[in-house]
Amino acid sequence: MLHLIQPYDPRWKSAFEQLRQVLADALSGMEVDIQHVGSTSIPDLCAKPIIDIDIIILSPSLLLAVSSILEKLGYIAKGEQGIPGRFAFRQSSTKVPIQNDFHAWQEHHLYVCYADSVAVKNHLLFRDALWKNATLVKEYASLKERLLQEKGMTRERYNRLKTDFILAVLASAGMNENELHSIRKQNE
Repeated sequence: MLHLIQPYDPRWKSAFEQLRQVLADALSGMEVDIQHVGSTSIPDLCAKPIIDIDIIILSPSLLLAVSSILEKLGYIAKGEQGIPGRFAFRQSSTKVPIQNDFHAWQEHHLYVCYADSVAVKNHLLFRDALWKNATLVKEYASLKERLLQEKGMTRERYNRLKTDFILAVLASAGMNENELHSIRKQNE
């Protein structure tokens, strides 16, 4: 069964900020940019209550060092998972990232992305387009809600059926045909 989407919750932004601070402290001195992406980063957009975070590394040579630090915080490296330049990390428990107070964290998906990857361009262009356009937010929310009403909806089908909308937004934001084709293939 799919996670049900929930109305926008301003606590998602706070949860991201807390996570961002822990990650920034752990990665201090490294050239990284930590971004809140995905539906929970868009005010007024319904979403699954899972925070998506991109750690953008300016140099691929940082990947091993960043991965090592994340694993010490309790994350499990999952690799690229078919998306070039985007490396997934999962929480091994709700206590990850591990802190001295064993704080329970909001569920989140963490990715380390090369700065020049199509994956990070996809995440940032789509997020920024929705930040700037309330009509797009309403259209996307309506699509998500409509898809979840369909009988027998699976996570794979839900993601696949959102692809045309996402690609149209990305094309309008200036993504080129090769990049759009790459994203479509990843969502087939």
